[in-house]
Amino acid sequence: MTTERPTMSDAHTQPTTETNRDETACDGPTWYDLLGFQRDLLLVAVEVEGEELPKGLTLKRRLDDRYSDPINHGRLYTNLSELEEEGLIEKEDFDGRTNAYRVTDRGRELLPGHRDVITDSLAKLEIFVFENVVLDG
Repeated sequence: MTTERPTMSDAHTQPTTETNRDETACDGPTWYDLLGFQRDLLLVAVEVEGEELPKGLTLKRRLDDRYSDPINHGRLYTNLSELEEEGLIEKEDFDGRTNAYRVTDRGRELLPGHRDVITDSLAKLEIFVFENVVLDG
């Protein structure tokens, strides 16, 4: 049994009704307006909540575990400041020397849409693999 699968050119020219901005969302950046590093910062800041103090060095350590090159302090704090300016992260003074960074409600609003995109992509990948293994066998 074979099924018609769109070719790459078909998929590329298919009109889409999807947007990367929720019509009900307040003004501000979308997930895709952020730099990849800023997206990673948001995700890591959510991950550390409840586990340890979300200070800059904690976030840096988590990112260093994922990136092949060490994260430069200037890059880290510049991007944290930009996320704060966008209202996606808030900075709190912890002890006069250390700041903690927490994702705001506005920052959290961006995460479910990203999860849905990843889930949909993985589902399509599973279908693709299944069709290629089972149907083309």
